[in-house]
Amino acid sequence: MSGKSFQIDLDEVEAAAKAIRTMLDDMEAPTARLEAVIKQIKPTAYGTDAVGKSLTGGGSSVGGIPEHQQQVFDGVKKYLANSAQLAANLELMCQQYRQTDDAQATELRRLNGSRADGDPVPVTPAHITPRVPQKDPVTLTTSGEPAPEFHNPDKPDLEYNERDSDPDPEPHAPAGGHMLL
Repeated sequence: MSGKSFQIDLDEVEAAAKAIRTMLDDMEAPTARLEAVIKQIKPTAYGTDAVGKSLTGGGSSVGGIPEHQQQVFDGVKKYLANSAQLAANLELMCQQYRQTDDAQATELRRLNGSRADGDPVPVTPAHITPRVPQKDPVTLTTSGEPAPEFHNPDKPDLEYNERDSDPDPEPHAPAGGHMLL
């Protein structure tokens, strides 16, 4: 499978999917042992004194070690499930691309009229494209004067402290009027 900007080697993708499956198979036994150990540990194993209560989360709302161990193990199981799904998706992608490539090759052979790959394709007037006329090259004429310097209207003026461009406001109230606070 390939495109204008990429090329995928389906054999490499299938090898990667197989490697993921093999790693997942290797992880089954350790995962089962870890789950058994986590389920064996009871909160009483940490003790009933102040340290044991703090380890089991008795004094806080965030939980203790047993809850955190279970959360971590749930994350590991989710990671393994996602990895299995990734391997399945890669295998399915390879299968579908191979089917698509086979279908396209069959259709091309049908359209090609069973010609061999080395046989030349006859050129008919419909296949000939008209030649695009070339334009005359453009000649730029320049005068001996230097080019005007570029002026950026949005360029900040760094002398804003030396001038006051705002006119003083004219008083709107007649003379002797009440000033509002």
